[in-house]
Order: sequence, then C-alpha cells, then structure tokens
Amino acid sequence: MSKMKELVLGGEGLIGSTLVAALTERGHSVTSLDLKNGCDLRQVDDEPFRECDRVWFLAWDTGGARYIEAVDRQHEQYKHNCELTVRVLDALARTRTPFLFVSSQLAGLPTAYGTTKLMAACWSLQLGGKVARLWNTYGWEHPDVRSHVITDLVLSGLTRGRVTCLTNGLERRRFIYKTDCVEALIKLFDGTQQTAEVAGPEWVTIRQVGEQIARQLGVEFEAGDASGSEVMIDPREVLPDWQPRMSLSEGIARVIADARAYLNVR
Repeated sequence: MSKMKELVLGGEGLIGSTLVAALTERGHSVTSLDLKNGCDLRQVDDEPFRECDRVWFLAWDTGGARYIEAVDRQHEQYKHNCELTVRVLDALARTRTPFLFVSSQLAGLPTAYGTTKLMAACWSLQLGGKVARLWNTYGWEHPDVRSHVITDLVLSGLTRGRVTCLTNGLERRRFIYKTDCVEALIKLFDGTQQTAEVAGPEWVTIRQVGEQIARQLGVEFEAGDASGSEVMIDPREVLPDWQPRMSLSEGIARVIADARAYLNVR
C-alpha cells in the first residue's frame, strides 16, 4: 500500500500508541490527537479530518472493570463519550473521510461504557465506517485508576512481593496482546471486510493469569473473596487468515519487563 496520511484519535493510549508505532513503521505519516497530548476531541474542528486519508477512532473514556463499572463515574462517562461521539462522527459525516471505529465485547451492556460503545458502533456503520469489536486487549500501561487487570497484577507482585487479586479470580477473559490487536485492526482497515471481532484464542480465568504472573515473578498468588464480572460472548465474525501470534505467557513476560523498566527494578 502507498504511504498514507493517518489520523489516530486516542493515539496515546494502550492500543493507540501501538497503532501509531505500527503505522509509522510501515512508512505512513501519522498524526495522533489525544487528551494526553493536549487535544480535546470534543472541541476539535474539521481540519484534521480533511487533511488525512483515513481516521482511526480509538479515543474513549475507558479503563479496567473497576473504572467502567464504578457507579459514581457513570454520568461522567455518558457525558464524555456522547460528546466525543457526536463531535467526531459529525465531522466524519461532513468530510466523508474513511474511518474505523473501535468497539468492544462489552458494547450493549447497561453501563455508560457499553451503551455509548453500542451507539457509536451503530452510528459508524450507518455512516459507512468500519467497526472492530475487541476483547480484552492488554499490555503495559501507566498505572492509575484506569489501568487494566494484568498491569495491576504485575505491579502488585513487583511492589508487594505477592500477586494480589481483589476478586476470587474465577471470572474469565479472552486476552489479546496489543501488537496482535493492532495487526488485526490494520488488516481490517486495509481489506474489504466492514466489521470484525478481534479476540484471544481461548477463555482464561483471572486466577490463571495471576498464577502465571506469580510463577514468572517467583512469588505467591493470593485471591480475594469478591466475585468478578464476566461477559461470555464468543467472537463470531473473525478476520480470515489471521490469528494472534503472541502467547499469553510471552505477553505477560513483556508486561513484566516493561513494569520492571518503569519501576527501575531488576
């Protein structure tokens, strides 16, 4: 494919930053717009959308389960994600720039996150955009209230000497490493398929993940008593001739290495 002008909305996040690196490596010119680099997409004008060849819509008010399920954050998430969707999709409707929206396995659940993701996915399809529905993408993240479970478990093992899970760990996920996720997104946008579901190869429990992290760190694993949430929906509309390449154990090892570098520990 010839070099393209790529606009990544949310290009400083876990998936977005990985996508920016992958597109740049392919020789494309990439612009990242994100709150983290000073751009509030709820207020952006149409110019960036007119000056690019295609748009990747990843920006969202999101985080791990403890963030998106928090009762006291629902109004804020509804407000932010609705404002973001209206502004971005309104600009795309005017400019007619090809775009891909990143949805979620959790789209449609009765939460602010699930409801707004479903709205934006349906709206994107109505405008002729592509939609990728993702399951449990992971990789090293800056630790804060929004970080996801694997980052949190790794940090607990490195800083407390014990991998500690807040739940009993029986809830299941289909984890996919960030580079595999990005390869799937690029394959979808480059191809003719309009929608695809992107997930890891199998369901694993959080307990299994925590125990794997503990083994790699050489520490104990400790589960809590609370029951965690899970949504047992299997991906059906998959990409042809594509499979994740990173095993869970290898992906966890990479998160551990990144965490050690962040903490400056061996």
